[in-house]
Amino acid sequence: MNRRLLLQRIVGGFAAVGGAFAIYPFIKAWLPDFAPDPGLDVSVADLAPGESRLVRWLGRKVIVQRRSTAMLQYLAEANVDLKDPESRSSSQPDFACNAFRSRSPEVFVAFNNCTHLGCEVAVVNDRGIGFRCPCHNSSYDFAGRVLAGAAAPSNLEVPYYRFVSGNTLRLDVEEAS
Repeated sequence: MNRRLLLQRIVGGFAAVGGAFAIYPFIKAWLPDFAPDPGLDVSVADLAPGESRLVRWLGRKVIVQRRSTAMLQYLAEANVDLKDPESRSSSQPDFACNAFRSRSPEVFVAFNNCTHLGCEVAVVNDRGIGFRCPCHNSSYDFAGRVLAGAAAPSNLEVPYYRFVSGNTLRLDVEEAS
């Protein structure tokens, strides 16, 4: 084999590999996307009133809580001083713009991170305080609304979710169209 033929084959090989790398994005764009569904179904059937559960979704923990009658009564009375009682400056879907900050008064769903520095809040369920941040002692009521005087600037973040059956809710990235 002479030197010229060897160099032609090496250059041809590099050209073929380069062409494959250049064409790959175009071919990939034609193929269907088989990405997994980011939604998560959570059953609340086994939660007793006043109990909560933490589930991991999209790399974060989410609190799912079934409110007791006492919690609902406390929220209806609303006799505590809150920073943002109407949740105007909080991150939540439109359906959560109510006193319960949920689709159903009996079930509360929120991300488990304090809005101050992102520490994980603890479920308290005591004397009107539903959640407390152990890092800087910010307190939230049973609807995840931050109490006045706390370090946290806004209420707990509520993700988008919907009920797919009476006792099962589905956490979704966004509203289904």
